[in-house]
Amino acid sequence: MTEETELPIRTMVKVDPGVCRLHSTIQARTDGMMVEFEILHSDCPQVRNLTKVLKRMEIWDIMRMPFNDNTVYQICGDVLKHSSCPVPMAMIKCAEAAADLALKKPVLVEFVE
Repeated sequence: MTEETELPIRTMVKVDPGVCRLHSTIQARTDGMMVEFEILHSDCPQVRNLTKVLKRMEIWDIMRMPFNDNTVYQICGDVLKHSSCPVPMAMIKCAEAAADLALKKPVLVEFVE
Protein backbone atom coordinates (compact mmCIF):
# COMPACT_ATOMS: atom_id res chain seq x y z
CA MET A 1 0.00 0.00 0.00
CA THR A 2 1.47 3.33 -0.99
CA GLU A 3 1.22 6.51 1.02
CA GLU A 4 -1.13 7.93 -1.65
CA THR A 5 -3.68 5.09 -1.41
CA GLU A 6 -6.70 6.27 0.55
CA LEU A 7 -7.48 4.07 3.50
CA PRO A 8 -11.08 2.82 3.17
CA ILE A 9 -12.58 2.83 6.69
CA ARG A 10 -13.33 6.13 8.40
CA THR A 11 -14.33 7.03 11.92
CA MET A 12 -14.74 10.56 13.26
CA VAL A 13 -14.76 11.98 16.78
CA LYS A 14 -15.59 15.40 18.17
CA VAL A 15 -13.56 16.52 21.16
CA ASP A 16 -14.95 18.93 23.74
CA PRO A 17 -11.86 19.69 25.84
CA GLY A 18 -13.64 21.50 28.64
CA VAL A 19 -12.52 24.83 30.00
CA CYS A 20 -10.32 25.90 27.06
CA ARG A 21 -13.34 25.51 24.72
CA LEU A 22 -11.05 24.75 21.76
CA HIS A 23 -13.11 22.02 20.12
CA SER A 24 -11.67 19.62 17.56
CA THR A 25 -13.00 17.14 15.04
CA ILE A 26 -10.65 14.31 14.13
CA GLN A 27 -10.94 11.53 11.60
CA ALA A 28 -9.07 8.23 11.52
CA ARG A 29 -8.85 6.17 8.35
CA THR A 30 -7.67 2.59 8.34
CA ASP A 31 -7.45 -0.63 6.39
CA GLY A 32 -7.16 -2.54 9.66
CA MET A 33 -3.36 -2.41 9.74
CA MET A 34 -2.38 1.15 8.82
CA VAL A 35 -3.99 4.31 10.21
CA GLU A 36 -3.85 7.94 9.21
CA PHE A 37 -5.38 10.87 11.04
CA GLU A 38 -6.88 14.05 9.68
CA ILE A 39 -7.66 17.08 11.79
CA LEU A 40 -10.92 18.09 10.11
CA HIS A 41 -11.41 21.11 12.37
CA SER A 42 -9.82 22.55 15.46
CA ASP A 43 -10.15 25.83 17.27
CA CYS A 44 -6.76 25.07 18.86
CA PRO A 45 -3.66 26.21 16.95
CA GLN A 46 -1.57 23.51 18.63
CA VAL A 47 -3.92 20.75 17.50
CA ARG A 48 -3.92 22.24 13.98
CA ASN A 49 -0.09 22.02 14.08
CA LEU A 50 -0.40 18.24 14.40
CA THR A 51 -1.20 18.14 10.69
CA LYS A 52 2.44 19.09 10.01
CA VAL A 53 3.80 16.00 11.77
CA LEU A 54 1.11 13.31 11.59
CA LYS A 55 1.97 10.44 9.28
CA ARG A 56 0.51 7.10 8.34
CA MET A 57 1.35 4.59 11.06
CA GLU A 58 0.63 1.01 12.06
CA ILE A 59 -2.35 0.37 14.32
CA TRP A 60 -0.09 -1.38 16.85
CA ASP A 61 2.07 1.76 17.17
CA ILE A 62 -1.09 3.69 18.03
CA MET A 63 -2.09 1.16 20.68
CA ARG A 64 1.42 0.62 22.05
CA MET A 65 2.01 0.57 25.78
CA PRO A 66 3.49 1.92 27.95
CA PHE A 67 2.28 5.44 27.18
CA ASN A 68 5.79 6.80 26.64
CA ASP A 69 6.29 4.29 23.78
CA ASN A 70 2.99 5.16 22.11
CA THR A 71 3.50 6.97 18.78
CA VAL A 72 0.42 9.19 19.16
CA TYR A 73 1.44 10.33 22.65
CA GLN A 74 5.02 10.91 21.47
CA ILE A 75 3.92 13.09 18.53
CA CYS A 76 1.34 14.97 20.60
CA GLY A 77 3.86 15.41 23.42
CA ASP A 78 6.14 17.26 21.02
CA VAL A 79 3.38 19.54 19.69
CA LEU A 80 0.73 20.08 22.35
CA LYS A 81 1.44 22.29 25.37
CA HIS A 82 -1.07 21.00 27.92
CA SER A 83 -0.52 17.56 29.46
CA SER A 84 -4.20 16.93 30.18
CA CYS A 85 -5.36 17.71 26.62
CA PRO A 86 -7.88 14.99 25.66
CA VAL A 87 -6.98 15.07 21.95
CA PRO A 88 -4.31 12.30 22.01
CA MET A 89 -6.66 9.90 23.82
CA ALA A 90 -9.46 10.80 21.39
CA MET A 91 -7.19 10.06 18.43
CA ILE A 92 -6.34 6.64 19.83
CA LYS A 93 -9.99 5.82 20.60
CA CYS A 94 -10.96 6.92 17.09
CA ALA A 95 -8.31 4.71 15.47
CA GLU A 96 -9.24 1.72 17.64
CA ALA A 97 -12.92 2.09 16.72
CA ALA A 98 -12.12 2.51 13.02
CA ALA A 99 -10.11 -0.73 13.13
CA ASP A 100 -12.91 -2.55 15.02
CA LEU A 101 -10.69 -2.89 18.10
CA ALA A 102 -12.98 -0.79 20.33
CA LEU A 103 -16.64 0.05 20.56
CA LYS A 104 -17.85 3.50 19.51
CA LYS A 105 -18.86 4.61 22.99
CA PRO A 106 -18.46 8.09 24.49
CA VAL A 107 -15.73 8.78 27.02
CA LEU A 108 -16.49 11.12 29.91
CA VAL A 109 -14.39 12.76 32.57
CA GLU A 110 -16.69 14.35 35.09
CA PHE A 111 -15.86 16.19 38.29
CA VAL A 112 -17.93 15.16 41.28
CA GLU A 113 -18.47 16.96 44.55
